[in-house]
Parts: sequence; structure tokens; C-alpha cells
Amino acid sequence: MSLRIFHVLFIALSIALSAMVAGWGVQQYLTLGDKGGLVLAGVFFVVGLGLVVYGTRYFQKLKELG
Repeated sequence: MSLRIFHVLFIALSIALSAMVAGWGVQQYLTLGDKGGLVLAGVFFVVGLGLVVYGTRYFQKLKELG
């Protein structure tokens, strides 16, 4: 497996993990009323968006490099 493919796979898995943790935080907030879960969800939502932006820029850079 090349380093490029590994990097793309790692970004995709990190985005999926961020979405799952954010969803878990929302579920904790709705179930237990724990505001820490809502904060956790917000943090991981922002992290996930950052990873999407990073992944998009990385894909564009890969196209430039050929």
C-alpha cells in the first residue's frame, strides 16, 4: 500500500470516527442531559469539518502532482 493511499484511508477513517464520537456525544446529551456530551459533540463536529477541508485540499494536491 502506497503512502498516498494510506493517507487517504487514514483521513476517511478519521472523519468517520469524528462523526461517530459527535453522534455519541449528542446521544449522551439527549439521554442523560449531560452538557459535557454536547461539548464533546461540538468539538468533534468541528474536528470532522476540519478533516473534510484538509482531505479536499489533499485530493486537489494529489491531482496536481499526477
